Amino acid sequence: MRVTTAEAVSLLANSSPVAIPTETVWGLAARADDEEGIERIFAIKNRPPSNPLIVHINSKSCLSAYVKELPDEAFPLIDAFWPGGLTLVLPVKENAFPDIARAGLPTAAFRMPDHETALELIERTGPLVAPSANKSGRPSATLPEHIEEDFGVDFPILHSTIPCRHGIESTILIWRAPKWCLGRFGAISPSAIEGVLGYAPPHFSDDRPLCPGQMFRHYAPQASLFLGTTWDPSAGHTFDGVIGFSDRSYAHAKSILHLGPSSEPETCMFRLYALLRELDQRGFQSVFVDIDLPSSTHWQALLDRLKRASNQSESFHVPQGNRLP
Repeated sequence: MRVTTAEAVSLLANSSPVAIPTETVWGLAARADDEEGIERIFAIKNRPPSNPLIVHINSKSCLSAYVKELPDEAFPLIDAFWPGGLTLVLPVKENAFPDIARAGLPTAAFRMPDHETALELIERTGPLVAPSANKSGRPSATLPEHIEEDFGVDFPILHSTIPCRHGIESTILIWRAPKWCLGRFGAISPSAIEGVLGYAPPHFSDDRPLCPGQMFRHYAPQASLFLGTTWDPSAGHTFDGVIGFSDRSYAHAKSILHLGPSSEPETCMFRLYALLRELDQRGFQSVFVDIDLPSSTHWQALLDRLKRASNQSESFHVPQGNRLP
């Protein structure tokens, strides 16, 4: 059900979540100060309470109202990538947001979406939490139709003529003085971040997630995905289909779903979630996924999502010549 901005404002004021567009993927929004609305998001998504949410803002200056102390090292990133697909996890003031939004942590994740419709809504409601608009663990929504698949045709979806551009979630950095750590690969490439910071943020790992995307089994279709770097034509009968690249051949495959050319990581990332959903629409049970990827950090977000969607962490090998740094 498409709703106007005014209708969305009214629904959010009454603790009713609304699906909203951003430049990355669609989000499931509630007001960041509305504990009841946030609880409904967790219930609707069946999201684990240990998985914190991202706060979406429309102004860099409003951070001071919530962040305990903004490190100087945040300003180059904010200047370079906001509005845009970068999320920063920072220590926040006590009671800045309901515990449920932060999963009880002393930190919160912030980003400013680069999407006119979303920014207009936030201007009228104040900060919004907006995890991806899908059932927890399933592929994220890049089209309104994906939201209807997961939540039904009557679910309120904010009308917008501006589509998602990236088709993959934001990159997340976590502040751990004196450096930033990488919490999640996403729309902003590691090389772009390194160009601003002067160093490559090390991966953050902890028993407790500090940001979205750290649960391992995630972004997953019902079909089983088998990741590999070499397609064997003699194994074609063992898979219902192949997810691969339009400039490569997959002889004897029963069905081929193309991400795009192997020279265009942005195109491939944008198409990924739609293809994962298509697997289930077509009733596929077993699918081979080509991960013979060029040696470029631009592909790391795609590889991360495929590993999590397949639940394969170390069970496949990228040949040395194509190993991602």
